[in-house]
Amino acid sequence: MTKHSTGFNLTGGVANTILTVPTGYDAEITFLFIVNAGNSTKTVTATWHNNVNVIFLSGKSVTASDHVEFGGPFGAFLILREGDYMTVEPEAGSTFSAIISYNLYPSAPRFNI
Repeated sequence: MTKHSTGFNLTGGVANTILTVPTGYDAEITFLFIVNAGNSTKTVTATWHNNVNVIFLSGKSVTASDHVEFGGPFGAFLILREGDYMTVEPEAGSTFSAIISYNLYPSAPRFNI
């Protein structure tokens, strides 16, 4: 296992890819922090792309200088398979940043589900 953290200044109105799981690995997302660095309330959407698109944060309204988080001290996590990816799309004209922390593991055999 290797631990990683990456930060992004996100482009408003665009689905910004913040993680793509490399071939031969699975990723455990342990923390996702999204902050509205602008001066007005804007919305943000986060999506996990695998066989389907799983929107787990949909049009969340975030006030100026506020944030939303997943995982971290709350203990929640997501497991992504090789080739899966995560996007964050802030409202057009907004100023958002994101930090994602994750662990990479060699892919394990899995059931066909």
